[in-house]
Amino acid sequence: GMPSLTFPGDPQIIACNPVVGYFITMNPGYAGRQELPENLKALFRGMMMMVPNFELIMAVKLCSQGYDKYEVLATKFFQLYETCKLQLSKQRHYDWGLRNILAVLRTCGSSKRQTILPDGSLPKDKPEEVLLYQTLRDMNLSKMVAQDVPLFLSLL
Repeated sequence: GMPSLTFPGDPQIIACNPVVGYFITMNPGYAGRQELPENLKALFRGMMMMVPNFELIMAVKLCSQGYDKYEVLATKFFQLYETCKLQLSKQRHYDWGLRNILAVLRTCGSSKRQTILPDGSLPKDKPEEVLLYQTLRDMNLSKMVAQDVPLFLSLL
């Protein structure tokens, strides 16, 4: 027969079709998201998720984009965003989360590929640190309110 399972404290036996799964990802409190109605929530079992290790994700993505100093740059990038979350004004449109981080990292990779010389090196005036700095500045500055610009630039 089909495999089945029961949840602790719930006597109901649930038949499992091994080729079917239903998952709903919800980010409660995330800007612009609606809460799932209670009658639908009751149909699904809750599951806790961990906050991802952003610094590790940054390091892996920088490495995959060809950055040699990926560990040091990931630490600096992570510390910048953590500091921005704490010290800049709270604005609805500020995004220091994974979506923004991944967009910055994709642009960093593109920037490095466009800058790299035929021998595989970078120009002396464009080391990896400068490429990351420019990408972070260009992708965040336009979203800043005027009062946050000087602090953001000083954090960079």
